Amino acid sequence: MRDLPGFDAFAADKAQPLARTALSLTGDPEAARALVVTALSVVAARWRIVRWSFPTHAALEALYAAYLKRPRARGAARGPGRLAPACPAPDTDAAALAEALTGLTPRRRALVVACFHDGHTTWQAAGLCRLDARTANTETVLAVAELRNRLPASFVTGGPPEPGAEPAPDETPQESAGSPPAGAVPQEGPAPKGPGSEASTSWASPSLAAEITPSAAPFVPPAASVSLPGSSGPGDRGEGPWEAALRRELAVLSARMPALDPIPLTAEAARIGRRQGTRRRALVTTMSVTLTALVVVPLAFGAAGLFGRAGQSANGGSPGVLDENAAVPTLPPSLPAPVRFAYRGFCTADDWDVLADEFADSGCAQWRVVTTAGEQWRVADVSPVLSDGWQPLLAISGDGNRLVYFSAASSDFVMIDRLDTTTRRTDMVPVAEEVSPEDTHVVISPGGRWMAADFGPAADALRPRLQNLTTYRVRTLPRRMRVLAVSDDGTVTGTAAWDSDAVPGRITTTVLLRVGPDGRTLSRTPVDSALFEDGAAVSADGRAVAVAVERAHPAKDDHGLLVTLDTTTGQVLTRREAALPEGAHVFAVRGWANEHEVIVEAERILDDADEEEPAAEYSVHAVDVRTGAARPIMLDQAGVVPALWVPGTLR
Repeated sequence: MRDLPGFDAFAADKAQPLARTALSLTGDPEAARALVVTALSVVAARWRIVRWSFPTHAALEALYAAYLKRPRARGAARGPGRLAPACPAPDTDAAALAEALTGLTPRRRALVVACFHDGHTTWQAAGLCRLDARTANTETVLAVAELRNRLPASFVTGGPPEPGAEPAPDETPQESAGSPPAGAVPQEGPAPKGPGSEASTSWASPSLAAEITPSAAPFVPPAASVSLPGSSGPGDRGEGPWEAALRRELAVLSARMPALDPIPLTAEAARIGRRQGTRRRALVTTMSVTLTALVVVPLAFGAAGLFGRAGQSANGGSPGVLDENAAVPTLPPSLPAPVRFAYRGFCTADDWDVLADEFADSGCAQWRVVTTAGEQWRVADVSPVLSDGWQPLLAISGDGNRLVYFSAASSDFVMIDRLDTTTRRTDMVPVAEEVSPEDTHVVISPGGRWMAADFGPAADALRPRLQNLTTYRVRTLPRRMRVLAVSDDGTVTGTAAWDSDAVPGRITTTVLLRVGPDGRTLSRTPVDSALFEDGAAVSADGRAVAVAVERAHPAKDDHGLLVTLDTTTGQVLTRREAALPEGAHVFAVRGWANEHEVIVEAERILDDADEEEPAAEYSVHAVDVRTGAARPIMLDQAGVVPALWVPGTLR
């Protein structure tokens, strides 16, 4: 894998430990394999960055996120043959535990597995499950209490396997000699040299490899810092015999995970990872989403400082308006000027309050709105979760007067008007319903009259919904679709995709749709779904959609093409190369500045950067779709472009 050097070795090393954790989460070998493929594909998409920092941590984050996203999904094994069932023998403690785990909510089960199988602290488990530490601790205590009630009194009397017992089906001599306990993920760095060790793999950092010694001890995960009743200090990591039995039987359950063939699994994960796009700025994005998890590995903040683009400028100067780490006041009762754009702040290790076990009250990781007058305020309640495509759950009307976002507190969309910043719940998500933020997308019309949202393609997900922000009437659209835009007349533009099994293999069909506010389909035309990977922007009148594409054989100095399509027929309206500065190319499409210009974000790889992991600088431009002429748009006087931002009245 020339474009993913060392990934195959990493995947071969980590697939089985990840699979054991996945089996503890799902109880199903096929679903566990599907989770491992998903986790490794996320790492593959970000491999150039995470390879030198914490790839196992990134894989664990993706594994838990995929499980919590669809905890009841059952993945189909795509390798040769089906995976054998991993059912424990009946009338055993492992069987009783497997049955008891099915009664927990997905979040509580994930916390139990993270703390008692993987050996994480509650801080780490909170990060993996995207919770604050206090909530994670409370949920873990409740989960353990629930398991105590479900399991028989004899559970604690079980003993470890007798010496000389048969090893688990996936054990190898190398694993039994130097691996961590079942389910524990080895450390990210020094490891014993020898066949199969991390030191001999091509994915290990050279700086770490230089420090490796043959006597390096295997990693032993720290004890979970859960305040559990009945804990006893000596001998059991500060826990009582019941908690020790829980760890033991979880290890027994996970050891029943059948061995995975690393070759097809790695190839499948790499293929999916490439399709997701290796150009994404995933380290900055992931770090912002999972700040709590990364606080347990402070070196990651240093890595983000090296590779992230938050707070950087082309000439190395200090930011002007945008100081992503500065304290900013919360919203006043009204804003004196329209919102020009919004961006998410950035936290460092210095922002962590050790005594409070949380980040300081400055709100460094919260979203900020910047007005046309240059003033900025915090919007404290925006959900930190990103939808697929790394898109934030926040949208600003083109006139800068209204803002809608997914509220972390209410689990629904709320609306803020510039003249009255009191949040108004939209009731887009019914009170009795739950949605997956990772599958959700939200848009608002240029004049702020309409908003629309979809909640993913799953069969049990809510159908896309449309709301008039004047009357607050909510309408349910008749078919599932990925919402791209909504016009001021209530017309929704989006894409719909489905699979066809009528021919060998699996073919995905994607259509571009326009649906009226009454639910009637106005037009539909086949399109290539890859056109929308780098963002799409629908014009204010809804007649054209702008996308970024590359030539089949681009030249060395190619800046990338900006293409507009007719939303009704799919016909190409314009196709121009963006006249960007030397070395820059179109990175993403963000919106329309006016009826002829599209706002794009450009990326330029620095010439003197390290060849293995090149640094980049980013800029924003308005590109004329008729001629390709580009003019720069300055977000502030230092040329800073935040890692996560959305346009408002940018012109």
